[in-house]
Amino acid sequence: MSQTEGAPLVNAATAILSMRSSSFDELSAYGEVVDNSIQANAANVKIKFDTTSRDIRKLAFGDDGIGMDAQTLSKCLSLGWSSRYNDREGIGRFGVGMKLGAIHQCKRVEVWSKQQGADWLYTYIDLDEIEQNTMANIPYPVSQQPPEEYASLAGTEHGTLIVWSKYDNLRKRLLQLYTDIKPWAGRTFRYFIWNEGPQGEQIRSHPLTITINNEVIPAVDPLYHRTEKTKFPDDPKSEVYDDMVLNWPVDRYGLLDPSLAPEFSDIRIRFSLLPESWRTQSTVSANSLEAAERYIDAKSEGISIVRNYREVWWGAIPYWNRYLKGKGWSRNDPEDRWWGCEILFDAHLDRAFAVKNIKDGAQPLPELMETLKAQMLPSRKTAIEKI
Repeated sequence: MSQTEGAPLVNAATAILSMRSSSFDELSAYGEVVDNSIQANAANVKIKFDTTSRDIRKLAFGDDGIGMDAQTLSKCLSLGWSSRYNDREGIGRFGVGMKLGAIHQCKRVEVWSKQQGADWLYTYIDLDEIEQNTMANIPYPVSQQPPEEYASLAGTEHGTLIVWSKYDNLRKRLLQLYTDIKPWAGRTFRYFIWNEGPQGEQIRSHPLTITINNEVIPAVDPLYHRTEKTKFPDDPKSEVYDDMVLNWPVDRYGLLDPSLAPEFSDIRIRFSLLPESWRTQSTVSANSLEAAERYIDAKSEGISIVRNYREVWWGAIPYWNRYLKGKGWSRNDPEDRWWGCEILFDAHLDRAFAVKNIKDGAQPLPELMETLKAQMLPSRKTAIEKI
């Protein structure tokens, strides 16, 4: 390095290893892989846990999407690279989610991918090799068949298989992880499982099927109104109030071409009141097994925030109680478990919702949060009176 050249902008090995301390948890990391499969137009996503009695030995994700050619596969594990960088139309945008999620959980990530009529191609990254300075670049893909033990997870004509190994950052007990992942997957990707948006619009050319350890995951509707493809298709449906629609200004900061973004974009608020029979029968009381199986127990209160049909937040919205205090909704009461709410927006409003680049949270900015709460307050008041 010459005296005028200066130091590298980033020390790649140190940066990658330090990124293991990101704010991912297990579920948000897994969600990034499913997002990529959806973007690849997969109809089926299959996840397989290979475990010991207490730990994950390997975790495999397979899909039947369009697959990647050698050029794309050679870059897919590169942090910051994305074929859809800053794209506001799909789920992905930043080019960091799947990679950051993977290295947060494990030290080795292997990828096999195949396009229609082409061979299977393979590449990988290994953090031990990076730390030992024996891996400076992602290996250019080579022709290689997927391992037999996981081959059935991916499509036969085209698809992608990802295997995480050297898994060293499991924070949950396995039993708790298995309990949490099913309702999370069914709720997070519910609109893709239905392949139908809130106004009946078709989302993709085909619905999505998610399978975890050979079990097909049912959809979970936090409004309790759609029962198709859920665990309880014959349940009574909730009463959904008229949608509330806000036309919100788009912040164009950071856009590569601001002229391509609209000036305003819609936010849709949907509010429901759960069936009266559930609120009066002891069989579906707040602490019963029936309530827990339907995810309407005391732990299930919350609001669902949905970006481009994909849930990015579920639960109590951070700092929610700072706004409109003294106007009848400063905190949640026990009755609040008997209504459901979701807020839907598209990616043009990412800055208004402060969406993280890893899509594991959304916190509406103060003016928007106050507006949302003011819009929802009458519906919540009416629901509580009926309850």
